[in-house]
Amino acid sequence: MFFSHLPSPFAVKPEPRVPWSGEQEALAQAAAAGRRAAAWVRNLPLPASETWIVGPLADAIEDAMTSLDPGDETWVDGTGRGGLSQPTEETLNSLIYAMPEAATWLTCEQQLALLGIAHCVSGIPKLLANDPGTVIESGGLAALCRALDIGCRTARASVL
Repeated sequence: MFFSHLPSPFAVKPEPRVPWSGEQEALAQAAAAGRRAAAWVRNLPLPASETWIVGPLADAIEDAMTSLDPGDETWVDGTGRGGLSQPTEETLNSLIYAMPEAATWLTCEQQLALLGIAHCVSGIPKLLANDPGTVIESGGLAALCRALDIGCRTARASVL
């Protein structure tokens, strides 16, 4: 009988992650786009009783975009999280339940922009976790950030 003594998995240190080319700039741009989108949400013309959208939802948008992490290897159901926490994801996904009430006070353009922003923001971390090199180096993350900005501008312009 042959016994082999393998080293403990805790004794093997993982190699440090090497950032992708342009990663810092792309993440800074994404964080800025997230802060702009969250500011737009906070300024929606909702009554004082409707604080969920301008409070927790706006905070979740900002949190998701400012905590992007291409090196996050946390796996849930086979998909990477990319820095997106489960509570933040749940808040973003809960918007659909608040929309019927918010539709009373928001224009169609504002509703569409709000849904698009929440969906885009919840998807960016997963996309980043799935293929960070391609998303960062090919400009995919920057394109999605432009989509956030355009959604906010389009909805803002429609009420002027």
